[in-house]
Amino acid sequence: MTIGQEMWLDPGPPLPRRTWQRRTRVPVIVGTTIAMVLFAAVALGALLLGVLRTPTFTAKGGVVADCATEVAAAPGGGQIARGTPVFVYDAAGGEVATTSLSGFLRSDTGCQLTFEVDGVEYTDAGYVVRVGESLSQPVSTAALQKGAVLRPFG
Repeated sequence: MTIGQEMWLDPGPPLPRRTWQRRTRVPVIVGTTIAMVLFAAVALGALLLGVLRTPTFTAKGGVVADCATEVAAAPGGGQIARGTPVFVYDAAGGEVATTSLSGFLRSDTGCQLTFEVDGVEYTDAGYVVRVGESLSQPVSTAALQKGAVLRPFG
């Protein structure tokens, strides 16, 4: 095995001093430190905002009602009509939204008194929807997002 011949350059004159590197060292370190602190603050703020902010959705639903009278029979003998208050509670029992039955929907499958409320905080545990004083039913999050159908048995 033969080793190839290596060629080295002769040493030349000394390189000129790079004073600009010495002059800018401190400003570069200070600027980089400030930029890193600002970046860390923005990243931490974004992380906290994402963790602390609970996503919300629009809860929709309706109560099955008589198509001719546009009224639903409530459990216990009462009636549910337009304007009846609707309360949405989370699984822990805390009230997360309040609205009222404001619309009436006719379809081939029946009629409904409808409600819709924005800004309901999302939870996987589900909700309890109370219409008036006598109708109260558990509802899943997915059902409230798509339009829950409440059926009074009175």
